[in-house]
Amino acid sequence: MDAERWRAEQIRLREAIRAQRSSSERHGSVGPAARPLASAIVVCWNSADVLGRCLERLLAQDYANYEIVVVDDGSRDDTLQVAERAARRGELRIVRSARNRGCPHARNLGLRHAKGEILAFVDADGYAATDWLSRIVDAFEADATVGAVASTVFFDANPLVINGAGGTVNRQGWAADLSMNEPYERAEIAAEALYPMGCGMAVRGSALERVGPFDERMRNYYDDVDYGARLWRAGWRVRVAPDAWIDHGFGAGGGDADEKRLLCERHRMRVVLKHACARTLARWAMHEARAVRGASWPGRALKLRAMAWNARHLPSVLASRRRLRSAPRVPDRLIDPAWGDGFPAGVPARLTPRPERAGSAIDMADAGSEGQLLYGWFPAERSDGRSRRWAGVRAAALIALRAPARRLRLDYAHVPADIGGVELSIRRVGACEPLRVVWSTRLPWQYMARSVENRPLALPAGDYEVVFATHEGWSDPPHETRALGFALASMSFEESYEIASGGLDMAAPAVEEQLVSGWFEAEQSAGRSYRWAAAHAEAIVRLAEGARSVCLSWRFPPGPTRGLNISVRPLDSRAAEWSTRIAWRPGEWHEETLALALPAGDYVVAFDAEATWSNPGRREPDLPPENRSLGFALSSLSFEG
Repeated sequence: MDAERWRAEQIRLREAIRAQRSSSERHGSVGPAARPLASAIVVCWNSADVLGRCLERLLAQDYANYEIVVVDDGSRDDTLQVAERAARRGELRIVRSARNRGCPHARNLGLRHAKGEILAFVDADGYAATDWLSRIVDAFEADATVGAVASTVFFDANPLVINGAGGTVNRQGWAADLSMNEPYERAEIAAEALYPMGCGMAVRGSALERVGPFDERMRNYYDDVDYGARLWRAGWRVRVAPDAWIDHGFGAGGGDADEKRLLCERHRMRVVLKHACARTLARWAMHEARAVRGASWPGRALKLRAMAWNARHLPSVLASRRRLRSAPRVPDRLIDPAWGDGFPAGVPARLTPRPERAGSAIDMADAGSEGQLLYGWFPAERSDGRSRRWAGVRAAALIALRAPARRLRLDYAHVPADIGGVELSIRRVGACEPLRVVWSTRLPWQYMARSVENRPLALPAGDYEVVFATHEGWSDPPHETRALGFALASMSFEESYEIASGGLDMAAPAVEEQLVSGWFEAEQSAGRSYRWAAAHAEAIVRLAEGARSVCLSWRFPPGPTRGLNISVRPLDSRAAEWSTRIAWRPGEWHEETLALALPAGDYVVAFDAEATWSNPGRREPDLPPENRSLGFALSSLSFEG
């Protein structure tokens, strides 16, 4: 699949989702006399490879009254030349720092040269939607108490997934962007936030006058967090604009990871020292001491370096606290109550799809399959000798079919508790109606460690998005803090069912290719192999010749239930060609031969138990314990001519 075409289709899907939500009324663009001047300030450092696209998007804004200010923070590449070339195509002001002094200094430098009543910041690898400035100004004009607006920022390489829509911090001072790594389709974008994410942050000019410049001691990272706290404490609100969109290249031109970790450690400490009340500071210090003791030696050294830096800059912190001593605290609703370094907890990994590598199958044991994962997946794990990935409440993957598919094979595991099962839906990439589902099914929850299913379907060749969704996630804090939906080991779309003719033999490993749904893992007792089925179970059989009878080896659960209904229908039809009912009877195993008349072909055999049996906690003391809900057990099924 072509990567650029896929990305364009994701953006079209995003637009379709917004239209479906009808989340806001669009204000038409009016003359410059009626709307305030907005300054778009681009902060860049060694950004020659991305700045051109950033400025091209800003020059195409539909807002009539705005200016562009480019701040080159001492770049050593061709950033300045790129900005100068863009200046020939439209009005923009270029400001240059003699040396690289960090993002807050560059922001302040841009503010000194900007003339707007609204000051909006864009990173050099931020690509604004055409109506971005219009939406930003709309948010300010809707509420005079709003001092800053947070854009809704998406990953440029994965444009249906949110990078952040405003942000929060926990009690330890660690920051997290709201809705981070969530698909736009599912995200509940907050109305307000503690801080606006730096890329896409917009500030009202009158708020800037009261709050003052950015803290230049925070060379990079957390300057937006500090500014958000200062805005709230000055009596302003930070609003999130759900329709002010920016696609973020995320990290183009950034520094190395070790430096980033150090800067984040020392700056989040500075934010806490500047804004936390005395009681919170005492508790915070105890948590910091505990974190230092529990860290590995490299981590401990990093924390100690951050503490030493903050000790050297303590006079400026105390001066800030004196200035703000009578200011109100940041509202508790904007701060996460969690303590500790592991924040945010339970967020799925950030993924960068590689649509050009997509195929008809995904195997979590194969690192190459990661390029087909779109969102909602945690890192791969190994359990019982198998690799799998847990998915969150919603997850999606990309599939490219070179040929039509008639079977979906799934190898997965449910969470330990019943959360209502998993809804699986498939949409075609590039369809006229991008939100239309072309095939769907439900994976009902079962009390089992592994499910292998082979679902019949009919999909033509093409590119598809497979979406898994649950109504809620399962977690078990403190042991499991993630909200989990299910775990996938593999998924493949096959052209046909490659199965042997004859029936079902639960002793044969190949029977896994025939199971559609509803079966528990194979068991053995007294030399007999069998599988228990839930209330509803299905399997595929192939008849090379016509059949006049079917032979079953089966049993009911130990406790009394009711009967079992069996039906057989052609693979490509919903109408049954044969059905029967077996009444409940006690005992172990039963052998039964039933008359029927079926021509050669592939069939779905469905088993529907009229009632299920379980015995959790051994409520029936004379019967074995059983947490599963069992319908019946099948050892074999065979057809005879």
